[in-house]
Amino acid sequence: MEHSSRLLDLATIFYACRDTETLLKTFAGRVGGSLEARAVLVWLAAADQEESEGQATVAKLQTAWFSSEERFEAAAEAVLEGLPMEVLENGEMLQFSSESQDSERLAHLAEASRARVKTALYGLLPGPQRPAGVVEILNPRSGRFTTDEMGYVREVSRLAALALANCLDRERELHEHLTTVERLTALYDISRIFNSTLEMEELLPVIVEKIRDTMSATACNLWLVEAETKRLHAMQQAGEDPTLGEGAQCAVGEAVVGKAAQSGQPILVETAAEEDLLAERRGNQTEDFQLESLMCAPLLKGTEVIGAIEVVNRLDGGAFTEEDLYFLSSVSEQAAIAINNAKLLDAERQVSVLDALLRISREITSTLDLDHVLRTVVHQASTIISFDRGAIGLFDRDRFLLGAVSGETEVPKTREAEQLKNVLEWAARQESPVSVDRSNDGWRADPREAKEHVADFLENYGYAGFYALPLRDDQGAIGAIGLLSGQAEFLSDDERETLGILGNQTAVAIRNAQLYQQVPLAGFLKPWAERKEKLFAAMPKARWITWAWRAAAAAALLFIIPMPMHIGANVTVVPAARRVVTAEAGGIVERVAVHEGSMVKAGDLLAVLDSSADQLKLVQAQTSLANAQRALADAEFRSDPSAAGQARIEMQLHQAEVQFERTRVNEAVLTAPLSGVVVTPKVEQKVGTMLNAGDTFCELVDQSDMAVEMSVRETDLPLLRETMPVRIKLNALPTRTLHGKVDRIGAITHEEGGEQFFLVRADFANAGFAARDGMVGSAKILAAGGWFSSGWHPLGYVIFRTPFRWAWESVWSWLP
Repeated sequence: MEHSSRLLDLATIFYACRDTETLLKTFAGRVGGSLEARAVLVWLAAADQEESEGQATVAKLQTAWFSSEERFEAAAEAVLEGLPMEVLENGEMLQFSSESQDSERLAHLAEASRARVKTALYGLLPGPQRPAGVVEILNPRSGRFTTDEMGYVREVSRLAALALANCLDRERELHEHLTTVERLTALYDISRIFNSTLEMEELLPVIVEKIRDTMSATACNLWLVEAETKRLHAMQQAGEDPTLGEGAQCAVGEAVVGKAAQSGQPILVETAAEEDLLAERRGNQTEDFQLESLMCAPLLKGTEVIGAIEVVNRLDGGAFTEEDLYFLSSVSEQAAIAINNAKLLDAERQVSVLDALLRISREITSTLDLDHVLRTVVHQASTIISFDRGAIGLFDRDRFLLGAVSGETEVPKTREAEQLKNVLEWAARQESPVSVDRSNDGWRADPREAKEHVADFLENYGYAGFYALPLRDDQGAIGAIGLLSGQAEFLSDDERETLGILGNQTAVAIRNAQLYQQVPLAGFLKPWAERKEKLFAAMPKARWITWAWRAAAAAALLFIIPMPMHIGANVTVVPAARRVVTAEAGGIVERVAVHEGSMVKAGDLLAVLDSSADQLKLVQAQTSLANAQRALADAEFRSDPSAAGQARIEMQLHQAEVQFERTRVNEAVLTAPLSGVVVTPKVEQKVGTMLNAGDTFCELVDQSDMAVEMSVRETDLPLLRETMPVRIKLNALPTRTLHGKVDRIGAITHEEGGEQFFLVRADFANAGFAARDGMVGSAKILAAGGWFSSGWHPLGYVIFRTPFRWAWESVWSWLP
């Protein structure tokens, strides 16, 4: 009865231990104390992966207990021979006596400790499939082990083995939970980092470095599909992978990366030496680098493959697993979204550059005014090329003139401008572009002789980069365009190509303007002067005086009488506030609460995505949290610091899981960010469709406040000010005048019908929601300035401002 009671107490103690280390120390101490032994060593079996039958062949010393008198040391932490190995292999309890048995059987102990072993008992820790370990009990005080003591050891070992299996299962489950949370956190962090930039040159290194670090890999390679050839090109590499040469390419369907791109499915190669698809790359292996394991996941934009991510060799030397492949597939989805967004930005920039280039080309080829051509080139070139200062110079017969400088209405007469003219003159005589850039080793120049002509000028005025494009045609040198910057190598290859196109157009415009200036005007001016003399001779003096008084009176009236001056423009109604509602978390649309034209208030329900899986995970996480809190309270009640610490870690983990899953569930409910009207057509038909993270669900327009966009001629820009009153008349509301104020004035012009206009926006209150998006009409903007800044100008100014401006511009172009 006493024996059973003691075993029951030990079972209770064993099952109260929350971790393996505490359990084994408790087990060793209890056994050693009960049997009055000198030492107790606990060995756990380690399975050899190369054994086909999976039997334990290695024993590792896990914990040890010693009495205060002496200590026993193991030969090594893990052993392959000795009595613990015999017990693991035979599955039976053994006794050892130094008097009758060979001490060589104690090979698992250090040589100095073997001689001190008199009597030993080796009990088996049974496991569900194979022995879990061995408990080694050395030198009891009685000098031998009785049958009851051996039975006691057998029962205690069985109880300890059951508790050990529970602890290992708990630790394995906890490790899996921690791994899952870590990877979810890493996936969120990766998504945030990938979307932190849209610059392709910055994005690609970030992607490969982050994936390599997260996957603990030796190298990560990023491949992109070239649009024209449809071949995969290695664009970026993190780490070292000498099996890929510089500029490596691969056809779709070839090698591992080509197969992944062709199928659209990830590929795992656990043993690279056995994979035929890697035969060519294995030929590039070195003594320091061997392909061991590899994963490849395609980058997909919908169903289209835009590239692939390749991860090579684990840092710990092991093979990649299916879990690693699944995580890489999730990361590749985020990388594909980021790369696609960067490509869209590049495409938009190219369209913007081409549009600006076309606008400049039209402006410089539509006029024969040489000064206008030169100013347009240097002032508007900054819309398509990045630089700090630009200038253009040209040959005028035997002289070289500085025609225009960016940021200046006229060419400054300074020492810097004179030196810049000399630099451009030298560059204009070259056959190819000239570039000079500062580096850590000094100045790099192309051609080399450019250094002695340009470097001193850049040094004196604080520039680090210079690029000049000679302007030439079939008749010879025309001039040169020069760009200066505070940064070295400030022009990309695309910008240099764009500058070359602009230079060709500028050369044609300059040559045409120069030819036009050579046409004589004497045939036109002489007849006009003769007619003027005849008119003055025929008019009597008294009549001239009468007409002079009348003209003076009319001029006085035109100056005295005030009149409000308005700027007219055509308008288009647009929403003042427009908001796109997107799905923060992906999912299937379960219910839609609105339709096109629905009026909603801020916070109203728009749609609900299917979050059943996330809700189930939330319930599971809440249940786990409650169990952890209960375990913590129990451990604190028992005053068990070890168990309490373990329970507190589990509780914090489950709290994080609950918060994460609750966020996922909340993100499945789409609400209105503002009050307005749903303008997305057929939004109610999205029920059952799949929305990915970031996809647009609908668009809301606030109709209480609307705006109009107006195209105002560039000549009226000096009269525009923000907050100036605007009167609006819409074609759909002919009897109603809407009142608003100028909200913003565009920074650049756009062309309409051969004229340049600025885009001006005005906001107005839309009482009764009468104005709708897309309505058109006209508007009058009260001009700024005038008497006391009231917008009232002299009548003559209002009437004659436009014709006088036109006349002056025409005459000015003829002046020398």
